[in-house]
Amino acid sequence: MAQVTADPPKDELKQSITAASNKAEQVIILDALKEIDEEVQYAIAKAESHLNPWSRESLLLYLCLLVAFLNATSSGFDGSLMGSINAETQYKSFFNLKETGSSTGLVFVLYNAASTIGCAFGGPVMDYFGRRRGMQSGCAFTLAGAALAAGAQTLPQFKASRFLLGFGIILQTLSAPVYVTELIPPQWRGRLGGYYNTFYFTGSITATGVVYATSQYASTWAWRLPLLLQIGPPICVFVGCFFIPESPRWLASRDRMDEAAKIIYKYHGGEQNEVAKLEVREVTLHVKLSKPQTPGEYIRGLWDYRELFNSHSARWRTAMVSLITFASSLAGNSILTFFQPTMLQAVGVTSVRRKLLLTFASAIVSCSGAVIGSATNDWILRRTRFVWGSFSLAAALALVAGMSSQVASSTARGDTPSRAISGVGIMSIFLFGWIFSFVYTPNQSLYCTEVLNQEIRAKGISLHALESNLATIMFTYTTSIALGDISWKYYFVWIAVDFTAGILWFFFGVETVGRTIEELDACFEAPFPPKASWKRTKIVRGEDDELGVKIEGVKN
Repeated sequence: MAQVTADPPKDELKQSITAASNKAEQVIILDALKEIDEEVQYAIAKAESHLNPWSRESLLLYLCLLVAFLNATSSGFDGSLMGSINAETQYKSFFNLKETGSSTGLVFVLYNAASTIGCAFGGPVMDYFGRRRGMQSGCAFTLAGAALAAGAQTLPQFKASRFLLGFGIILQTLSAPVYVTELIPPQWRGRLGGYYNTFYFTGSITATGVVYATSQYASTWAWRLPLLLQIGPPICVFVGCFFIPESPRWLASRDRMDEAAKIIYKYHGGEQNEVAKLEVREVTLHVKLSKPQTPGEYIRGLWDYRELFNSHSARWRTAMVSLITFASSLAGNSILTFFQPTMLQAVGVTSVRRKLLLTFASAIVSCSGAVIGSATNDWILRRTRFVWGSFSLAAALALVAGMSSQVASSTARGDTPSRAISGVGIMSIFLFGWIFSFVYTPNQSLYCTEVLNQEIRAKGISLHALESNLATIMFTYTTSIALGDISWKYYFVWIAVDFTAGILWFFFGVETVGRTIEELDACFEAPFPPKASWKRTKIVRGEDDELGVKIEGVKN
């Protein structure tokens, strides 16, 4: 059984940071700080440790994460599937629907309404039964919804299937990112955590490709077959959860610290790895400092969301969750997800087959952005990415609006839209999707799970999903109507949101790169967490070949 190392008493660590520091270089000698500052401890441990990405344990870790990643595949499959099917004549004629309008908006909104309801159950389920059971419970509803959708004979049946799918997928995608963040080593958290949401595109690309291929069918199998194929990912997740370990931090929260330590040591480099030892000490201390609860208090606490607002730290954590939720949900990507064929129509693409082909190509382009974004997630700071990414999204969408207005003017005059203008419009749509995927796709779930501590992580990720779904419900329904009434002019709403988000990220964004999850506690307990988080701790080598710690982002 793995042994848990006790955390050294804080009152034995009283030393002067000022006396040991070089004011000109802002470099602090290691011996003076090794046991004082958690961030310094992590920087030292990281410098002294090596994590082999090709070891047997690392490969097993990837397989465990793959099971969780497939939950994002389920979400991506459904999101892009409905956007593509909505352009098919076979689907619209069978249910007597139009590409835009109130009835179509209602079909989309039912999915989000079910997701909103599911948010209330996701946190309690994963907190009480564990992260794995949270994923499995969602898979059960997703499988039922996919089967009903593929066999639907009436519009009410199809609407019911959308509700089941929305409820199931939200349970999957609430538990999965929490599991991923709590299992992966802190050195790889940005990359591996970012790849979770990137798997959205494995479902998205598959869905758009299948719809493009089946669109040639004259029968209802043109849309039934893609809907039936939705059962693949949840089956893999449901079965896979029986073979993967539980989240070590969830085990620790249930007084099973020995089991938690064993998992951390196994997948984070072994019992001699300095980072793994530091993690075990931090998790152990965190559990010891947590307020003891009776069984009754624990059950009631599962549904008590006041914890998200009852302290300075909790309010800042919740504010960061809300900021990334609304900044990403209202960035304009919902148009790209659900109404890309309509966007393409606005820039001069009229053929249904070409719309589907370009939607498929767009998914591949966006996927490349997500992969590159995830690969760079450990060295591009979150705040920097969000600030410049938001401004770039506003610029790309403004270009789409400009080209759409030119096409609309030409059409109104009875002229054929310029192929050059149409081409620039298509490129702008692709560029917008790539930027969004680079900036937000790797971080939508990851950032939320990073800024939330163990006590409120499940509730906070449920709040994230609730806010996201409420925003999506409101704007998906109104977008369906607005695109039909005012077309490209509606883009300026999203442009304004992106610009505002960039400003908010610049002044209030809390940085998470370079710290373990537990070390972020110190940032959020500071009077102004954004400023505290901008401090960077790095290991440097001086002229005398002596190692030291360099503190960046602080003023003398």
